[in-house]
Amino acid sequence: MIDKYADDIASMSNKRKGNFGEIGADLDLNAKGYTSHQPRIDGIDSPGHNGIDIVVEKDGQFFIVEGKYSGSATLNPANPSTGLPKQMTDAWISQDDYKRLRDAVGNDLAEEIIDANNYKRILAKTAPDGSVTYRELDELANDIGSWTP
Repeated sequence: MIDKYADDIASMSNKRKGNFGEIGADLDLNAKGYTSHQPRIDGIDSPGHNGIDIVVEKDGQFFIVEGKYSGSATLNPANPSTGLPKQMTDAWISQDDYKRLRDAVGNDLAEEIIDANNYKRILAKTAPDGSVTYRELDELANDIGSWTP
């Protein structure tokens, strides 16, 4: 799928770019031995995730990952008029009793992650060639450095 759209992704819709970014990160992490726990997007025109894109696990550590296309896509800022916190902050992840996490992985696994407070926040950007770069985020979704899966 990455190869099929690599030459044209830059001129495609934001939805397709979003799916491309998410699929690229998901495939890369799975190829590196991470286990996906969310329903996976399997096509460029599939319905995207409204919330948490990717939840993966490796060696008992969980990672909440926001997949983006490597262009100008950034995390969504806080919206004071709606009360929506900045995307990928702990406030955003935990909003409404962790609804986004529960929607992504179900109640049982969400409870395990919440109870253990056992997750890292990762921003993944997929380039047109399918390569993925990763940045670790702190609880306020500030970039705290590169991350290597």
